[in-house]
Amino acid sequence: MKKCFIFVFLFLYLSCTNNNSKEINLFNNISFTLHTGEKLTEITPVITDMYSEYFNNQQVQIPLFKYIKHKDYVIFIGIPYDTSIDKMMNLQSMKPDSCHVSLEKISTGFFNKYKKNGYYIFEYSAVFENKSLIYISAMSDSKEISDSVFNKQGIINRILLHTK
Repeated sequence: MKKCFIFVFLFLYLSCTNNNSKEINLFNNISFTLHTGEKLTEITPVITDMYSEYFNNQQVQIPLFKYIKHKDYVIFIGIPYDTSIDKMMNLQSMKPDSCHVSLEKISTGFFNKYKKNGYYIFEYSAVFENKSLIYISAMSDSKEISDSVFNKQGIINRILLHTK
């Protein structure tokens, strides 16, 4: 009887869990693909403070939703609140030119790379077909890591919009 209970419990557990542990479900049928070495990590007050210092201290509020840690970098996923992609792009444009390594506006969003306080920073925001607005930022102290992991196409490929 005990073996049967364990088998049923194990079967139910495995059938109810996400089969693809390489994806983090966000919201509105959007997921984010994890790379090797990345781990979804608990958001602590220290992480929230770091995120607020770099990304959530402006006129547009982007609360931190997910935090991903790798030994060489961190990724923050925020959900913009009560704003639009146009407002977010305008704020990027208002940053001093010395901050921008690369700022690219596209019809659905923007990409921004810059260096601040010794960190190479990447920001991406876009609005999707289902009207969902997402914000992704990443920090690394290595330019090589930043250039190879946090490029426009690489981030776009990691965001999946699932159809029902």
